Amino acid sequence: MKKAISLLLAISIALAVILFWQSNKASDIKDKRGIITTIYPIYYITKEIVGNNIKVNRLIKAGSEIHSFSPTPQDMVLLSKSELLITLGESLEPWVSKLSNATHIDTLSLFDNLNLIHHKEHIDPHIWLDFNNDIKIIESITNKLSKLYPSYSETFSKNATTLKKKFKDIDKQYRDGLKGCNQDTILVTHNAFGYMERNYGFKSKSIMGIFAHSKPNASKIAQLSNSIKEDSIKIMFFDPMSSHKSAKQLATDMSLSLMPLYPIGNISIDDEKNGEDIFTLLSKNLVSLKRGLECP
Repeated sequence: MKKAISLLLAISIALAVILFWQSNKASDIKDKRGIITTIYPIYYITKEIVGNNIKVNRLIKAGSEIHSFSPTPQDMVLLSKSELLITLGESLEPWVSKLSNATHIDTLSLFDNLNLIHHKEHIDPHIWLDFNNDIKIIESITNKLSKLYPSYSETFSKNATTLKKKFKDIDKQYRDGLKGCNQDTILVTHNAFGYMERNYGFKSKSIMGIFAHSKPNASKIAQLSNSIKEDSIKIMFFDPMSSHKSAKQLATDMSLSLMPLYPIGNISIDDEKNGEDIFTLLSKNLVSLKRGLECP
């Protein structure tokens, strides 16, 4: 399987090189411009920092499944025309090193110096759901961009300060909103909320694993059914970006209410069109969590 994926990636890179030279015969390195990011949270943060001064693109478009992403030849062309790739790192995006090596693009990896949750075989990749990590990410991106575009450094710094305040404010809202709750455990389809659990003192039982494409077996479903009864859980939180028929069937069988809880690794096309962003979705998550945890 890995050989097949490597072969497909190699073919994509080869096609990208052909497309690039066909469409850019008159180009030279001075035509390189703009920034490219991988997932939505990094795209959003970068755009907020640069404002309208620098073009920001993203590899993983709205509505796409981040765990099954595979770069296209068009993505490679876009990378070849960009000055900087901003990525979480290979733990979540193992294809990044091949892209950066193929295009020789300057790459900023954001995993360094973050307060990460380590599991047996991997790091929990949902780092943007720890707002202190978001502040460190903002600082890393701002420092890098200020060196790359020094004429805009003052603007970047000002925008970064505003953005950091927003994350500090939402952190306070969560700390205040999740106090004195009658319940301490929620049921989720996608185990994406470990950082929130660590920071705000609740627990979750998950039907799927850390990665949204993992599937539960019959034994786990039976175990969860017992836990749901023991913990008096009344709500199942589902990932709006994924389809989990077995999970939703379990909710029906157990007479559980269904509510969305957004991991925010990406955003749907409709949500983006309707003006939703990280902060509006985080606010919706807080409302949902307060209900699930039976907070005052």
